[in-house]
Amino acid sequence: MKGLFGEPAWDILLDLFIAYKRGTELQVSSVCLEAGVPSTTILRWIARLEREGLLYRQADTGDSRRRYVRLTQDGLTMMRNILGAIGTF
Repeated sequence: MKGLFGEPAWDILLDLFIAYKRGTELQVSSVCLEAGVPSTTILRWIARLEREGLLYRQADTGDSRRRYVRLTQDGLTMMRNILGAIGTF
């Protein structure tokens, strides 16, 4: 997991954790917009975080053009541990 907590990986993980806590979902395109960096950069980070087992992408059953991105159980656990360790959770 070395290097995952620099920009924009941390932003992606934090956005997904906040969405989880709010009970909302983020589309891949929304993650790209919110990060404020080129979409190609975000897509590379999403792929890396997916390979690390921290998030996954899932197609929308109602619209095949849309894909959602969510934290895995490992991703949720990691974010809870990190945020708990710094006293923000």
